[in-house]
Amino acid sequence: MPPWHGGGRGSTPRGSTMKNMETMHNSNSEKIVAFENQQEIMGKIREDGFAEYAKTLPNMADAFDLEKNKASSELHRCICCMDGRTPCGIHSAGSGMLLSDAEFNKLFEESEADSISSHTGCGAAKIYAERNGLSGDPDEIAKQWAQEKAKELGVPYVHLEVDKPFHYERVCYYDGTGNFNYKGVKGLPPGFVVGRKFMEKGASLAEVGVAINIIFGDHGLGGLLNEENPFVLAVVADNQKEMEELKKELEEVVKTLGKKVTINGFISPKEEEETKISRIAA
Repeated sequence: MPPWHGGGRGSTPRGSTMKNMETMHNSNSEKIVAFENQQEIMGKIREDGFAEYAKTLPNMADAFDLEKNKASSELHRCICCMDGRTPCGIHSAGSGMLLSDAEFNKLFEESEADSISSHTGCGAAKIYAERNGLSGDPDEIAKQWAQEKAKELGVPYVHLEVDKPFHYERVCYYDGTGNFNYKGVKGLPPGFVVGRKFMEKGASLAEVGVAINIIFGDHGLGGLLNEENPFVLAVVADNQKEMEELKKELEEVVKTLGKKVTINGFISPKEEEETKISRIAA
C-alpha cells in the first residue's frame, strides 16, 4: 500500500506534490523580483520613449561593440540564441536551429560568424525537438545540433550557462544593425535579440513570435505583463528610414495582441553622431 492517500493509478505522491508546489512558489517569487527590478527602467521607456531614454545612457556605443560583448575571450562573433540570458554575439533562436539550411547559411556567411553555441534551458530547442519528433532532453539535442553544425562549418563550439531558470525579458530587440547586445551598456533592460540584419523578414518575424510565446508562457513572466506593463518590441536601427521600415514589419505581429505588446525603438549612436556632424557642416 503506497504511503499516500488516494493512491489510484496516476496519483502523485503527496511529498512530491508539496515539493512541486514549493518549487513553483519559489519560481514565481523570483519572477516577481526580476519583474519589479526592471520597473523603474521600463517606466522611463514607457513615459519618454526608448529613443529618448537611450540618450540618457553613457557609452551607448558599447552596446554595438561585439568585442566587448563576446562568448569567450577568443570568440566575438559567436552565433548565440536570441535568449536574453545569452547576450553576446550574433543572434537567432536556438543559435539558428529553427532556420532552414538556406536561412542558416545566409546568417552564418553574412554575419561572418566565428563560432556556434548552445545554452542551458533553450526554449527553441524544445520547439525543434517537437517539430522533428525527437524525444529526449532538449538541451542535449541543442548541444548535439550545435556541435555537428560547428564541425560541419569548421568553427569552434561553445556551451553557455544562463543566470536564471526562467525568462525575465521585458523587451525583444529587433536588431537591424547586426552588432547589438544590450549587456554592453548598464541601464538597457534585458531582452531577446532577433538578428534581423542577417535574416529575412519571415524568419525574423517568426522568431519574434517565439519570443512572445515564451515570455507570456509558464517559462516566462506570464500574467505579470499586461496593458499597464506591456512587453516591448524595440527596433534597433542604423538610421531613421530603417527604423520606420522595421517598425512597420512588427505591426504585423502586434495587431492581434492588443496593448499587451507595444513597438518602440532607437537608432544606433553612430548614426546619431553622423547626423549631428552633417547638420553642423551644413
